[in-house]
Amino acid sequence: MKKLDFFVLLFIGLLFFNTAAAQSFSPDIIVDINGSGNFTSIQAAIDAAPAGTPTIIYVKRGLYDKEKLLVPANKTNLTLIGESRTETIISYDIYNCNDGGDGLCPDAKVALWASNTNLVATAATLTIMANDFRAENITIRNTAGPVGQAQALTLRADRNVFVNCDITAYQDTIYFWTAETSRAYFKSCMILGRTDYIYGRGVGVFNECEIRSYGGAWITAPSSEETQTYGFVFYKCNLTYQPNSPRLGDDGMKIKFGRPWHQYPKVTWLYCTMPAEIDPLGWGDKWNMAYSDTDPRLKLYEWMNTGPGADMSGRANWVGIRPLSDQTEANLYEPKIVLAGTDNWDPTAIPPTVTVYNWDAGANNNGWIEADNWNPNAVPAASEAANVDGNFTINANGGNFAADLNLLNGAVIDVSANSSTTLLTLNQASISSIASATLSGNIKTKGTVTINSSANLNLTAMISGVHQITKTGSGIVQLNSNNSGYTGNLVIEAGELQAKIANSLGKSPKITIKTNGKLTVDLSTAVDVKTALYTEGTASIVLTQDITINEWYIDGVLQPVGVYTSATNASTISGTGKIIIGRPSEFGFLGGLWDDVTKYSPALLPKAGEKVNVNTGITIETTLTTFEADMYVKTGGTIRLRQTKDSKCSGPVRMAQGSVITYATSGTGFYLNAPIILEGDISLTMSSNNVAGNTMDLPGTFSGSNKVIVRNIRDFASAATVKLGGDNSSFTGIWDLTLAAANAGGSAAINGTVENAFGKGTINLAFNNKAVFNHAKCAGDELNMNITGSSSSAVLNVAVNVKKFTLNGTQLANGTYNTTTHPGLLTGTGSITVNSGNLGLDENVFLEYGMLKVNGVIENLDVYNLAGQRVYHTKSTVTEINLNNLKTGIYIVRYKINGRQGATKVYKK
Repeated sequence: MKKLDFFVLLFIGLLFFNTAAAQSFSPDIIVDINGSGNFTSIQAAIDAAPAGTPTIIYVKRGLYDKEKLLVPANKTNLTLIGESRTETIISYDIYNCNDGGDGLCPDAKVALWASNTNLVATAATLTIMANDFRAENITIRNTAGPVGQAQALTLRADRNVFVNCDITAYQDTIYFWTAETSRAYFKSCMILGRTDYIYGRGVGVFNECEIRSYGGAWITAPSSEETQTYGFVFYKCNLTYQPNSPRLGDDGMKIKFGRPWHQYPKVTWLYCTMPAEIDPLGWGDKWNMAYSDTDPRLKLYEWMNTGPGADMSGRANWVGIRPLSDQTEANLYEPKIVLAGTDNWDPTAIPPTVTVYNWDAGANNNGWIEADNWNPNAVPAASEAANVDGNFTINANGGNFAADLNLLNGAVIDVSANSSTTLLTLNQASISSIASATLSGNIKTKGTVTINSSANLNLTAMISGVHQITKTGSGIVQLNSNNSGYTGNLVIEAGELQAKIANSLGKSPKITIKTNGKLTVDLSTAVDVKTALYTEGTASIVLTQDITINEWYIDGVLQPVGVYTSATNASTISGTGKIIIGRPSEFGFLGGLWDDVTKYSPALLPKAGEKVNVNTGITIETTLTTFEADMYVKTGGTIRLRQTKDSKCSGPVRMAQGSVITYATSGTGFYLNAPIILEGDISLTMSSNNVAGNTMDLPGTFSGSNKVIVRNIRDFASAATVKLGGDNSSFTGIWDLTLAAANAGGSAAINGTVENAFGKGTINLAFNNKAVFNHAKCAGDELNMNITGSSSSAVLNVAVNVKKFTLNGTQLANGTYNTTTHPGLLTGTGSITVNSGNLGLDENVFLEYGMLKVNGVIENLDVYNLAGQRVYHTKSTVTEINLNNLKTGIYIVRYKINGRQGATKVYKK
């Protein structure tokens, strides 16, 4: 697209704007993923904004998850406004990783943006390099999960403002890249994360924000410079605890305020509400900063906070942890003072672009569209937001509520007449109805929800979310919408819940009907097949049609697979329909052949997408029938091979620490074609007394970074070989052949027969064991091999070509290597040719076991951390630099080697 003149953009924006619902601002550019705006892409809108000219980009509802976004330095005075804080979502999922390359994953997505070094300097979904950027009423998130650094937001500029935004990730949610020139103001935002999720050197004020943590969290990782007066200031914030973490083991763990990262961290908490989940120590983790607890230049202050977590009596014994001395000192931490800088910037004086209303119940009734009930005094309109926080009841007494309506912390919406909402979000809130009425629109759960009806409440509103909904009251609630976006648990404590149409019960994993509750199902597809049904006491189920579900528990007892009707269960079931207990989503395997239906609990053959657990002590045996489900081999579980060909798993085989693939035969070996994902160290064991040798034929793929232990376990002098016939380029672990065969005359080998058969793994050989090379590119571009003992060797049957070859810890120079150059270590008629000239410039510098290896003559070399601090410098002509003194993380290496300048990113474990 050609660059548009600003006034053309303004005219077009207003043209679109005038055809839409009124807003309290005039956008210059409209983005709509569905095509009704000027652009469907946010980045295209940013690129089209005139440099330096104040520009409002209005982003309509939608999930914008196809772009990694950058606001360049010249796009100053840019404002990004979402139509809905909850439903305008900027999302991506790149994360930092040890991939041996650019340090970002997944490779396919990183490649889309690799040409812009600023864009991939961090994993952030949104990177801000322009001063005076502003975002309102929008969600910014990174969904990579617990995999490493995965920022939602990287700030590399000054005077940035975020108002009424949700900013969510798991690790390193918000990164302040620079020091005092990176000032940012967050007002009424929700920040979610777990590991160091607000971090860096800048100055950030969080005013009346929700700071939401997964269990085990370190909220901050500050690295304020000594010259800075301020770092992170949390002012009137509400600290909350987020259950159901994406990482096992988080739930139930305490939250810490943070851990110091570099320099002299400064974090202050004032007038905040702190839950019981706050670790009494507050801090305590020194994180390689031995001076953290003794240096007064660390300023970790608290003042007049409330809640059980605010008690300072158990704080870590650090000299820098203290309450502010008095109100005079506390006044120095007012947001406008903290952010003033040298230019007297005061973002608190700038009103929100999008009007946000708060319920104040100022009218003589509680009607939801009474202007006097809202502050400011007006009826909230489209693209605006309205909050009801606390024990208030508002009356949906007809009409449409155009703004996003947010109820939380005990608020109730009473539906007394047919009403509709653009978006109703509920967080520890309730819907009630004492009159028969209909509520339409959209409902999202943000926390637990209660629906209390004593009449007939017809919900034609579409429900989505992950939180539990509980039906109470003696009346009826009818679900008359497709709620397939709802995945929370449903509990019917009292009264009746009616499922009227397809997917009306969503994809709820568990529906519980209590003694005084009733569930009526009018359509078989109203219930998801994977739902588990629990009934207690005299609970009632009325069925107009048959339903098929995974599991039914009566008073906690799982019912066997079968058909249940009003004749078999008269006390619970009524109506003409049946409950059919059919396919579960998860099976237990009992041991035996994988196509034997009796070996599964329940007794059904699993299908694609379903999960089969092979637990400790259980052996699953292969057959000629394709195994369609996802297999989870737990610690101590075993796959036993029994077929010489055509034995296949179409779903992934996930193998935990200590799991095994094995066989025992008098023949030549067995076959398994499966995508094997390592979640721990595993063993491949072979047992055969065939004099001609035996082979474990594995034409599938290996992925993961763990160890594959290969061993001949037969007490017979045989040669046992694992034949690798798949593209294992996603394997970065160790092929471990360092265990002796059970018989002194026996041996084990791995045989690379295709390109990338050995992946990016290291090959370790000892005793009589071998690595056999039968394809020129079976080692890919880099071969790393350690051979010990006089009988182990690499058997070269072909001319192998690599860019880099490390043997027993020494990187070999360009050239050809064979049995003549390395007798005993290299055998066979083939060779290994190294040609580093095929390396890219950045491949001449790489990190291996904490040592920075250099393939060339250094003229200058610097190492920087991601905060931009130089942590190493040399001009020496060395080939190895020890970086083991550096902490784990990503580093940037800038260098001049062989007359060429370059830079690369390395990951230090």
